[in-house]
Amino acid sequence: MTRRHGRPVVVRTPDLRIETRRTGGTVRCALIGALHQDNQQVFALALRDGLRARPVRLSVDLRAVDLFTSSALDTLLRTRYEARAIGVALALDSPSRCVRRVLEISRSAPYLPVEDSAPVRTRRCPRRRPPGTPEADRNPVGLRRGTAFRRPGA
Repeated sequence: MTRRHGRPVVVRTPDLRIETRRTGGTVRCALIGALHQDNQQVFALALRDGLRARPVRLSVDLRAVDLFTSSALDTLLRTRYEARAIGVALALDSPSRCVRRVLEISRSAPYLPVEDSAPVRTRRCPRRRPPGTPEADRNPVGLRRGTAFRRPGA
């Protein structure tokens, strides 16, 4: 699955997207969406395919994960065990807030090393507004600060 250098392999389920890419001696699995019991098998297969390539390092990018359950944690811990057995370093790359919380509550953070890489830069598109509506900085609507609750005679 990760045999081609530089070309990502994309796996999709209704609520999860996994992009796997090999660069040099590192295989990077980037996960986007929800990790739970219904897609645990797909997640486990993607990680096993990454290990099958025998990289020096397997990086699991969890910055875009918005749901992380105990079944996903179990999959990561099993993958860590398999990686250690074949001599592959496993690291979690920039886990999201919910992933960090599960690692903290379960006290499994010491077993899954976390590396915070630089944030991914995304190009922000300007927010479009319907035609004919004024921009917010021109013609503001509503009360000005401090005028809503004045006492009479004050």
